Amino acid sequence: MLQMAYIDDFIALGIIGLLGAISPGPDFIVVTQSSLTYGKRAGMFTSLGVACGCLIHTTYCILGIGVIVSESIILFNVLKYLGAGYLIYLGVKAIVSSPSKMGFTTHYGNESISSFRAFRKGLLVNLLNPKVTLFILSIFTQVIDPTTPFFVQAMLGLEFGLIALGWFSLLSFILNNPYLKPKLQKVQHVVDKILGGFLILLGIKVAISFNE
Repeated sequence: MLQMAYIDDFIALGIIGLLGAISPGPDFIVVTQSSLTYGKRAGMFTSLGVACGCLIHTTYCILGIGVIVSESIILFNVLKYLGAGYLIYLGVKAIVSSPSKMGFTTHYGNESISSFRAFRKGLLVNLLNPKVTLFILSIFTQVIDPTTPFFVQAMLGLEFGLIALGWFSLLSFILNNPYLKPKLQKVQHVVDKILGGFLILLGIKVAISFNE
């Protein structure tokens, strides 16, 4: 079949995509935070938001818009500062919020965030991260050329999104393991402030990155 000729591309993209998803970053932190603070359901919807963000990135990279964004100083800086601001906002919110407000001192599995808000958090963190734009663009320019059938391009993009969904969903399940979760909840207030600090640092790093 036609798609068999591109099997190496699927394998290469799968390996690179998995390594990119596993590496610690904003997506990893927000999924961890949602999973520990609000439970498995929130973690799953945050993971779904991250995956949808990846699909949007891959879609506009395939359509060629990603090249325009990466080469336009104004558009790229708008994306960069929006992303940095959102990360810093999430980090500050995590640090200043009291344990009772965050919901992890009530009862196990407490759901104090809506599925939509959890999804939106994952989507925005991924979508506003300029590093994801450049990462996906660099990958797809290597595995896709003008002769690549559109169906194959679409399947490669879908593969990237499914990898993100699979990894972060697995992370959420692990963090909500009945044996592990109670132990983590005992130090949740410390963990959440640490994650908040990392989000602020990542936001600052994004803001000052890529400056000429």
